[in-house]
Formats: sequence, C-alpha cells, structure tokens
Amino acid sequence: MNSTYLIRPAVESDVLGLERLDTQSNPYPWGKTLISDALAVRLNWVVCEAQNPQAIAAWLTASRAVDQSELELIVVDQSARRQGLAKAMTLNWLQELTSKGVKEFLLEVRESNVEAIRLYESLGFELVGRRQNYYKTAAGREAACLYTLNRVK
Repeated sequence: MNSTYLIRPAVESDVLGLERLDTQSNPYPWGKTLISDALAVRLNWVVCEAQNPQAIAAWLTASRAVDQSELELIVVDQSARRQGLAKAMTLNWLQELTSKGVKEFLLEVRESNVEAIRLYESLGFELVGRRQNYYKTAAGREAACLYTLNRVK
C-alpha cells in the first residue's frame, strides 16, 4: 500500500461512502441495512485517501468472539485494486486483534475468487473445509472455501 492511503477505523458517518463502495465494487452488495448493522456490532476498518479521509477505497469488517475473529467482508474499489490495499487491511486486522488476544482467525471465500485465495494463503491461512453449493452465482452455485490461521502468542 502506498503513502497516498491510510487505514483508519470505520465510523457511522462512513455509511454512505461504504454503501457507494459496496454497490460499485462488490459483485454481491450487502446494502445499507447490513452495512449499518456491521458498523454497529462488528470491527471495521477502511482505507481512505490520506488527503481526504472521506474518500473510501476499501473496507474490512470482522466479528470477534473471545479469542476468535472472522473476516466477514473485504471490498476494494475497482479503481484501487492491485495496489496492496486488501493485503494491508488483512494484515491490519490480524495485527490489531492478535494484540488483543485473538488466537484464531477465520474466513470463507468463494472458490472462484482466486486472487483472494492466493492472498490468504500467502499470509498463512490454511484451507480447512468447503461448503458445497454455498454461494449463488449467475450460472448456479459455487463452493465456499473455509480458511483458518492460528496465532499463538
């Protein structure tokens, strides 16, 4: 990630920017209600332009239960892809929560999302299972690949 971007916690006033990002860059948008719910009950970070903190280029939302955290969604603006934003956000999530005692990180990803799978595996996530026919697609259904990363202090 270059110095024109920074990572900061997401706040309620980001909801419209997140809705725009979600609609324009997520092939399966969550919508305003789910985004608002995520901001209220989950851990959320955004990547924004350093000179304009309201210009959101990426968003990561994750849940936490004691010493486990699950990545619920990560979305990067189409115009900001291939700049390391997803990797920077994922590393931020891992570092922030490892420092708070989280030992196991979980995520699921569409089997067709090869770029995301490469990223997660490069960070040490291991494939632990699959949910067949889990996600809807234009052509039918596809599997969810389940990944975990264990970090023991």
